[in-house]
Amino acid sequence: MQLPRLSMLLSLPAAILSFVILPEAEVFQTQAGDSSSLSPKGRLLSDIFQEDDTTLKILPVNDVVEEVLADEWIKITRLSPKQVSRPKLIDDDSDDQPLPVIIWHGLGDSADAKGLKEVAELVDEVNPGTYTYMITVGANAGSADRRASFFGNVTQQIDEVCHTLAKDNILRTAPAVDALGFSQGGLFLRGYVERCNAPKVRSLVTFGTPHNGIAEFQKCASSTDWICQGANALLKSSTVWSDFIQSRLVPAQYYRDTKDFDNYLQHSNYLADINNERILKNTSYANNLSQLERLVMILFDGDKTLIPKESAWFAEFNETENSITPLRSRKIYQEDWIGLKQLDEKGGMKYVKLSGEHMQFSDKDLKKLAGIYFGPEGKTFDALEPFESFEQESARLRLWRLAGYADEEL
Repeated sequence: MQLPRLSMLLSLPAAILSFVILPEAEVFQTQAGDSSSLSPKGRLLSDIFQEDDTTLKILPVNDVVEEVLADEWIKITRLSPKQVSRPKLIDDDSDDQPLPVIIWHGLGDSADAKGLKEVAELVDEVNPGTYTYMITVGANAGSADRRASFFGNVTQQIDEVCHTLAKDNILRTAPAVDALGFSQGGLFLRGYVERCNAPKVRSLVTFGTPHNGIAEFQKCASSTDWICQGANALLKSSTVWSDFIQSRLVPAQYYRDTKDFDNYLQHSNYLADINNERILKNTSYANNLSQLERLVMILFDGDKTLIPKESAWFAEFNETENSITPLRSRKIYQEDWIGLKQLDEKGGMKYVKLSGEHMQFSDKDLKKLAGIYFGPEGKTFDALEPFESFEQESARLRLWRLAGYADEEL
């Protein structure tokens, strides 16, 4: 009987769990005095802005206003820019007023992470006057939120987020919002769009997001890291499809095993539903997702945390055959289960490849994304695209040629 051991694992304190989720937990961590990174190999936003201050000026650190709405389980942390002198003041009724931006962090991170606050500052630098919201799941934006990113029922979490965002006075009165999802946070934001989408999302940008699930959990640092090894064992064992695991272990709810596909379809708590892979389809999912103006999917070509990395572009990895099927060759696209074909045909899907490991990106990339896809209602995207300077189209094509695909499949 394995349940007693599973119960013990699932009740471990957040302090211990940080060792399991360290790779993604470090995504936005910066150390005092370190002027070389936003992530361990990136750079601080302040360094970029100081070098590029002919176009952008540093703002003071944002005030954090935490609003508890609905109940204590879901909370939105609003980062409200301080009042500073600007060349041009933004009026609430102005056509230049940027849409709010909602952000959902990844596995093992938390809404109060310093790096996320810097991202919010950057968004406001590029589009002055932006109200940025960090989605927090748990009693607080720190340890409880971090723990909830690893343990919890994803369906329940998204339902509560839908309820909370719909009641927020600023978000619900905005004409639309933009959304930024880091790793699993991007998958959860897509679920938000498909399941409720009120307030409506205009642009959804996802970084290293497992849109087609994961084939295995993150690599463990060592064979003696028994917590990480235990989490991997759960994902690889028959217990991963039990109601107990599917309602408690967050990564298990977007685990997708092509060698055990029938069990996945029958028992997956989240991914099989949100990707409309079961026989009975929820047509509202396709209707909601196709209403996006832009879905920007960022893949890291050196990603060793997201397995397979091509999941970030909805590609299918067949572990048995060791093959990859690109999105446009899959039924989820051809039969338009969730609206991706409609979105693609109107030019709304963007594939972006960045070099480096999972979540290791530069501030310059973030600035370009915020400048292109965020900002006021009614902005014209076509005039700004494509952005080859950081999408590196030729490198992306080389990546897929090596995988055996023709250029036109992209």
